[in-house]
Amino acid sequence: MAAKTFALSSIGNVTVSKRRNSRRINLSISPSGKVRVSIPYWMPYKTGIDFAKNQQNWILKKLPKQKLFLPNQNINKTHKLLFIPDEAVIKPNAKIVGSNILINHPPFLDVSDPMIQKSAQSGIIKVLSKQAEMSLPDRIEYLSSYFNLPYSNLKIKKLSRRWGSCDINKSITLNLFLVQLPDELIDYVICHELTHTKVLNHSPQFWQSLETILPNYKQLKNKMKSYTPDIIISL
Repeated sequence: MAAKTFALSSIGNVTVSKRRNSRRINLSISPSGKVRVSIPYWMPYKTGIDFAKNQQNWILKKLPKQKLFLPNQNINKTHKLLFIPDEAVIKPNAKIVGSNILINHPPFLDVSDPMIQKSAQSGIIKVLSKQAEMSLPDRIEYLSSYFNLPYSNLKIKKLSRRWGSCDINKSITLNLFLVQLPDELIDYVICHELTHTKVLNHSPQFWQSLETILPNYKQLKNKMKSYTPDIIISL
C-alpha cells in the first residue's frame, strides 16, 4: 500500500493511501485525530487531498479537542503535574520525582507551548507505563488462574484504539491507559481478553462465556463507553 502525508493549513496532516482493491474514496479519523483518506490505486494523490479539503467542515467537527496539560493537574490519583521555569533549560524535559511529574522549561515559553505539552505527555506516559507494568501482570495472572483461562504471554503497550487484544496464540496485549480506570473496568477488560482465549470472535458464544465469569458484564460494557484509550486528567 502506497501512502503519502500532506500538511494542510486548515486541517493539519492528512495521510492519503492508495489501495489496489479499493473502488471509492474513504475518509476516516482516528481517536487520536489522525486524518486518513484512502483512494483507488489509479487515482492521483491530489484527488485525495481535494476530497479532504471539500470535507473540511466535517473533519474539523470530528477532530478531538486538543487536551491541554496544566499546572497541578492530577494524574491517575498518584501523580501531579508541576511546571518549573528554569533559565538553564534550553529544551523542555520531563522528570519523575516522587509523586510529581516535573516539566522543566525555559521561562519565556508558556505552558501551552507545543514543546512543553509534548514533554508533559511524555512524562505522563512514562508514569502510566510504569504503573501498568507493576499492576497489570499480577491482576491478569490472578484472574487467569481463578477462572481457569490460561494465556501464553502478556504485552503492555500504548494503544490508540483498543483497550486490549488477544491473538490466536493466546497472547494478550493490554493498553497501559487501563491503569487509569476503576478496578471493576480493568477486570472487565482483562476478563474480556481472557475469554478470547476460548472464543476468538465476538459471537453469541463469546458473550455467553464472558457472562459465566462476569454476570454483570453488560453494565460494565456500558460504563466502558464513557472512556477512550487516552490520558485522563482531572483538577
